[in-house]
Amino acid sequence: MAGLSKPDRLSGPEKAAILLLSLGEGRAGDILSRLEDREVQLLGQKISKLEFIPVKQMASVLEEFTRMMEAPEAIMVRGDQFFKNTISRSMDLKRQEDLLDKLDLETNPDFFQKIKKLDPRTVASFLRNEHPQTVALVLAHLERQQAGQVLALFPENLQIEVVRRIASLDKVSPAIIEEIDAALREEIALVEEVGGRLVGGPQSVAEILNQMERTQESSILKRLEEEEQEDLAEEIRRYLFTFEDLLGVEDRGMMALLKEVNTQELALALKVASDELKAKFFQNMSSRAAEMLQEELEIMGPARLRDVEGAQQRIIQVAKKLEAEGQLVLTTKGSDDVYI
Repeated sequence: MAGLSKPDRLSGPEKAAILLLSLGEGRAGDILSRLEDREVQLLGQKISKLEFIPVKQMASVLEEFTRMMEAPEAIMVRGDQFFKNTISRSMDLKRQEDLLDKLDLETNPDFFQKIKKLDPRTVASFLRNEHPQTVALVLAHLERQQAGQVLALFPENLQIEVVRRIASLDKVSPAIIEEIDAALREEIALVEEVGGRLVGGPQSVAEILNQMERTQESSILKRLEEEEQEDLAEEIRRYLFTFEDLLGVEDRGMMALLKEVNTQELALALKVASDELKAKFFQNMSSRAAEMLQEELEIMGPARLRDVEGAQQRIIQVAKKLEAEGQLVLTTKGSDDVYI
């Protein structure tokens, strides 16, 4: 059986999918034609995953549906849609628009509830490719703190454009706001359906590039810049962690790192490191260990750049493991984080 939960844990959309299948194509099509596009899309995803439905499970869903129809605890309605449909049958377009505008001013619907519940980075990922006017409209409806956090994650040129558009926003048609809100809710629902989290973005790219050789990483970023993707390249760089970024690790973290790294590998990694980073390592070692590392550096012969970068990457991976364990904190050059 594919696509279904256990009988007692079926979600509403899964039950609806089973019900539609039991009704046959004709009646199911008639029902789908009365639903909103996002509802049809959600049901389509559920139905397309079904391969086998136990008879008992289908019977259980049909029985539940029958009980609800015979003795409903409540009636689900879309009052706003009912009102719009009703006046559209009896009034001219000008009067409809006037009434709807006045109704909106009185009811003041709270838009973008779904997106208000997301963390700033996820919101920024959703909005990054939207038109600046759309971004401005959404941010203007968010809590000021969330809006500021989201704006800080955009490239500088987009930040300026969005700020300019927010400043010039005046009255916006409720229908336009509702349309944007509905589109964003649909996008969020699709993400939740496939796992509940975003899997791309500049940070994901940086994490992938961190596993590659430095020359390959530089080549990819250079190509992005050549293809007029300077903002994207710069944002990826903000998330890239380099060997030199170990300068930002506090002394206690450096000591924890040194316990996990052998002298030969560290010497190879430090071969092209800055004097400041070398000093950082030396000052967190015992006198004897520092002498051994200094001797290793002095007697080391020529080494391939690939080998040096490989040693640096292995130490970076150790540092990331220690960060996950809470033994140190890593910060990149573009980070503004403050730790107290």
